[in-house]
Amino acid sequence: MKSILIVLLSAVFIYGCSGDHKFITLESGLKYFDNNTGTGEAAKNGDLIEINFQGWLIKDSSNLGDDWSVDTTKNINMFANSYVMGEPVKFILGSDSFIKGSEEGMVGMMPGGKRTIIIPSKLAYGENGMGPIPPNTNLKVVVELLSAREVPAVKMWDVDSTLLKTTKSGLKYAILTEGTGENVKSNETVVVHYSGFLLDGTKFDSSVERDEPITFVAGVGQVIPGWDEGLLLLKKGSKARFVIPPDLAYGERNIGKIPPNSTLIFDVELIDILSPQGQQ
Repeated sequence: MKSILIVLLSAVFIYGCSGDHKFITLESGLKYFDNNTGTGEAAKNGDLIEINFQGWLIKDSSNLGDDWSVDTTKNINMFANSYVMGEPVKFILGSDSFIKGSEEGMVGMMPGGKRTIIIPSKLAYGENGMGPIPPNTNLKVVVELLSAREVPAVKMWDVDSTLLKTTKSGLKYAILTEGTGENVKSNETVVVHYSGFLLDGTKFDSSVERDEPITFVAGVGQVIPGWDEGLLLLKKGSKARFVIPPDLAYGERNIGKIPPNSTLIFDVELIDILSPQGQQ
């Protein structure tokens, strides 16, 4: 992946005004200015960052630097608002996990800082658009950086392949730590940490890196079939490896870093089993 930090260091800074606000324009065409700078160590690619944000479609490029959150004529074009959702967003900076084109503008922010980022359509969703974002639409994103820290090193566990068992469906699994209590049942809510890898060892996702286990209802199709089947084999505290063939994963679909027809390897830890839905 091209280093966003290098882009920043080599950028030609061009200052343009929108009202009294001075935007910095990077070589890519992305623009930003700091509403306030924050304090502490600057965020860099590879850091786990936590942010709040608001995002708007730019229908009118006037007053780009103004506070659009208090402008009713602009807010009709708001497409996302983490403050309303009540939950900050965590991701690895530079991993292309957030609004397309926006992460370049977050490098160098300091915790407590707020930055207004203007993303040209060519850096965002271009001619195709995405969901609520129409084709050829420039975006404005205001980001408040809550925290930034280095992520723990996550590697595939060293597992003896002879431990793997195969179910009738083709799922391969090995229970590395047995856990305690009863196995997960369908309709129980589970809390899971995981790291996912392709067969060549390439890591495509990890809740451990984000320090954010996922919570979902097991056995009801909220996750890929290989997970639904594999989790029902585990107890609270279990650690296991799942080797999931394409037909129990994403099949022929191209899912970001996961190519079509990929067999996936997951190292999982079942942290907790909660009450079934509707029960205390």
